[in-house]
Amino acid sequence: MDEENKTEPVMYIFMNKGLGLSPGKLASQVAHAAAKASDMSNKKMRDDWNKFGFYTKLVMEARNEEHLKTIQKYLEDRKIKTALIIDEGRTEIDAHQATALGVEVIDKNEKGEIFKAFQLYKPEIEIKVKFS
Repeated sequence: MDEENKTEPVMYIFMNKGLGLSPGKLASQVAHAAAKASDMSNKKMRDDWNKFGFYTKLVMEARNEEHLKTIQKYLEDRKIKTALIIDEGRTEIDAHQATALGVEVIDKNEKGEIFKAFQLYKPEIEIKVKFS
């Protein structure tokens, strides 16, 4: 938190959980969304976000593509900039599917309430046991 200005810059990224992406694919899509979110963020807010090197990012869950697009509309209706990430289909999933939603860096103290209804992304864990 910037004590001088009382800002708490944070970046939210929403992931399409319905695609069942591998950890590596998920990480690459989060990176795409973070890059877009940073690029479209207000310069002062981005500078505050960079100032202390914490780069707070919260990865949130969207149930599926429809939910991701609903979240996008919800945020944009509240004047928050977003960038929908569409996969080209070169690796794990078919082309033209929405994988992530990057959200501009915001001041959590001013706009954080908007995000309270959403949940952090928590992958389902599969455990395999092999008996010899």
